[in-house]
Amino acid sequence: MTETEGYRGEGKKAVTSVTPSGISKLIELRADSPKSWEHAVQLCVAEAVRTLRHIEEVKVTEFSTVVQDDCVVLFRVLCRVEFAIDDKLRAH
Repeated sequence: MTETEGYRGEGKKAVTSVTPSGISKLIELRADSPKSWEHAVQLCVAEAVRTLRHIEEVKVTEFSTVVQDDCVVLFRVLCRVEFAIDDKLRAH
């Protein structure tokens, strides 16, 4: 078992897998925001939690921008989302 520091310094928390088998699935999501990279990440996470269950981790793998007329117009992130496979839905 590993430990990680919580978001905004909430202290250390134990990380456990919600998957009894220890197997999870990975997908990638990309989001754009005119505000900031942080806002783009929040959009990715909001979509992930709306459509997926048992999310274990969201990792930002790329940051980029879209530039027009010498100005940044979009902040873009690519996120890797890891989530547990629902064992109840598996065929036996």
